[in-house]
Amino acid sequence: MIRQLSIARWVSVVFHPFVMVGVMVGTVAAARQAAGDAARTVAVVVALTVVPLGILMVRQVRRGAWDTVDASNRAERPILYLVGGAALVALLLYVVMLRPQPFMVRGVTATLGMVAACALATRWIKVSLHMAFATFAASTLVWMRSPAGYLLLLALPALVWSRLALRRHTSGEVALGAIIGAGAGAAVQYL
Repeated sequence: MIRQLSIARWVSVVFHPFVMVGVMVGTVAAARQAAGDAARTVAVVVALTVVPLGILMVRQVRRGAWDTVDASNRAERPILYLVGGAALVALLLYVVMLRPQPFMVRGVTATLGMVAACALATRWIKVSLHMAFATFAASTLVWMRSPAGYLLLLALPALVWSRLALRRHTSGEVALGAIIGAGAGAAVQYL
């Protein structure tokens, strides 16, 4: 049992939303931009979204406001969504005003919609953000016919198992995360 939990934690870290954002943005940017521009795109996304959320997570755990960095309790989620939403709005403004690239505008808009849907659902259910972001990345990259998307798609069942084995979510929370993430991926494709 201890070994299974260790593997489940490892899977959860490998498919963390921060990692999925990096994989998705890096893959899409590399397919559409020169190497230097793609690296700059990833750096901007990380600086404006991952860094503020990472700081929030560390701060909340250190002061005892959160049990884990994943904001595993539903009551911990509102501040996560507030900071995440503000970070995404800042990124959207940056993308629209300073570096207008249609693929980034669509991606950030879809991410903002996905996070808003998860935030709204929090009153009733704690949506799995790991599943939402992993499914979003997988579906977006599959529609691009990227090998990375197909690999992520094949790995989704392992992530489902991980989130359930760690008892971070119920099967309904994991399923809803996958549905919302797939919807965000479809939005990127069809916006």
